[in-house]
This record gives sequence, C-alpha cells and structure tokens, in this order.
Amino acid sequence: MTVQKSPLDFPWKAPPASGEVTEVAPGLLWARLPLPFRLDHVNVWLLEEDDGWTVIDTGCATPEILAVWERLLAGPMRGKPVRRVVATHGHVDHIGLTGWLVQRFDADFIGTFAEWVWARLSHTHDVPGSSATHHSYLVRHGFDDEDAGRLVQSRRRFIDLSSQIPGWITEIRNGDAIRLGGLEWRVIVTRGHAFEHASFYNEESGILIVGDHILPRISPVIAVYEMMPKADPLGDYLDSFPQFDGIPADTLILPSHGLPYRGVHQRIAELRDHHRLRLDATASFLSNPSTALELSREMFPHIEGPDNIGFALGETLAHVNYLVARNIVEERLGDQGRTIFALRR
Repeated sequence: MTVQKSPLDFPWKAPPASGEVTEVAPGLLWARLPLPFRLDHVNVWLLEEDDGWTVIDTGCATPEILAVWERLLAGPMRGKPVRRVVATHGHVDHIGLTGWLVQRFDADFIGTFAEWVWARLSHTHDVPGSSATHHSYLVRHGFDDEDAGRLVQSRRRFIDLSSQIPGWITEIRNGDAIRLGGLEWRVIVTRGHAFEHASFYNEESGILIVGDHILPRISPVIAVYEMMPKADPLGDYLDSFPQFDGIPADTLILPSHGLPYRGVHQRIAELRDHHRLRLDATASFLSNPSTALELSREMFPHIEGPDNIGFALGETLAHVNYLVARNIVEERLGDQGRTIFALRR
C-alpha cells in the first residue's frame, strides 16, 4: 500500500547489484535478494564475526535466491561460514531459507518464539484443519465456495517457498541485549505486521535494523488472518510506535524493503496519518453495510489475483476490527452466514 512521499534522507540512491554488497558500516553489509512477488526484493544484512558471519533474514527458497546466496557466500563473504541466522519475523521472504542455512553450516537460529511457531505452522502442508478453517473464514467474509477454494490453494504455494523451518530456536525477547558483529544490539519486539517482530538497535553505531516494521515508502501489511479472526493488529501496530521514541532522529534505519534512510520519527508520523485516513475511509464506506470482501473491493479497487485479494481482505479486516473494538463499527450475521459490518448509528 503506497503512502505519501516523505522528506527522508536516503544515504544510498540505489541498492547493491544481485550477488554484491554495500557496506553500510564497518563489518555490516547490505545484500538484496529477488522475490517472486509483486514486492520484488528483500534486503538482508550480513554482520562479520571473528569466526564467520551472522545473517539477518534469508529470503525464500527459489533457484534465483539460492544462486544469489552462492555468489554472496563465495564472494563478499569470502567462503567463511555462517555462524548465526537471525529472523526478524516468520514471513516466508524473511525466514524461508533459514533451515537451509542452519543445516548447511550447523548455525545457531535466533528469533522470537511466536514467529518461530507461526513459521512452523504456516509453512507446513499437513497442519490439521488449516485449509478448512481458511475456507470457512473466506466464505464467512463474502467469498463464494469456488473463489474461496482457489484462494486456499493459492496460499499453499507459499509453503513451497520455504525450506524446512528448524525444529528449535534460540529465543530473543523484547529488551534483550544480543551481541552481533562485535556490537551489542537491543532487541525491540513489536506486534502488528507480525506477532513478535524483532528489530535491533545499536546506539554506538547509530543503526536500527527495523525489518518490515517501519518501511520508508510503503506501509507493511497489517492484516487479520483466519487463526485469529477477532485480532486487532492495527491497534497493536499503532501502539508499538512509542517503543521508538528514544531513537535519535539521525539514526540510520535499515529496512527489509526499500532503501536505508534517516528520519524514523517523520516516517512514524506519516504511517500514523496514513492509517488514520484509511480508518476514516473504512468508516465512511460502512455507512452502507457490507461484507469484508465487498469493503475490500472498495478500499483496494485495483487489486487483482487471488494472492493480492487475500492480502486486501486481511488489511481491510485489520481496519474493520480496529473500529469494531472501539465501538465505531458493529458486526452482525447476514444472509447465508455471511458477516456484515456497519457503522454504528
């Protein structure tokens, strides 16, 4: 979802070429991997250790990304082993090759517990009842059986974009200190885009590795999913921003998508404004009662394809659930068991 351009400071005007790196600080390298999605890239961060490397995020399992990793390992990483693999969160473009790297190098796997569990569930084909739950959730929010079945099958292809998620994890929690690349980083765990998204702040170098939480040009996907249909991820997301109040304005922000930038507080203000406008639009549209699918087509009129429609539905429900939780919108049962949302009078 594109938001208004901002007067952020971008120290680099272009990303590193495929298989190459940009040094953003001594011993901290930036690499970019191609993604097979509409959002066509993910940034990963390589921190040099005395005995090898720490890798933050991995991309997903495609031949193109595997080839880039081989070039990185043999080239800028100079054949030194990966000692730690850190996941900012459990979405497939961030954690999909974690198992491959951990197994190849017998590396430690570091992340938050909720994101490890999310990845283990969402990247497994045979979770009992998952497809049926997803199907009924879609029908309840306005899809017919055929379109719901198509979307369920479409999501399953994401499972094949992940190597096997490791069966264990070295857990990190909010406020922890973790030593990576010879520096001590404070872990900042937030909710909204993910259940336990981890960012990493080092005051000494003035760097914040922020994952997907505060992106420079787009809002991260803030969505409701079928396993927690009453969740309020947008409320969680907006409530997370005070955790960054103490970050100096000139801190270098390293995001997972887009270019590194400075101006985190300006960016947070823009994201707040963006979601406030979307909430106002949601309430306005719901002056005419509708299903979440009908509303998502109003909110995202140019979205096409099952994957993107599914994301649009999830983001729409995030805004609806926020308004329901604050008694601005009401939820009621409509025809054929469909859920109808309407502005409270």
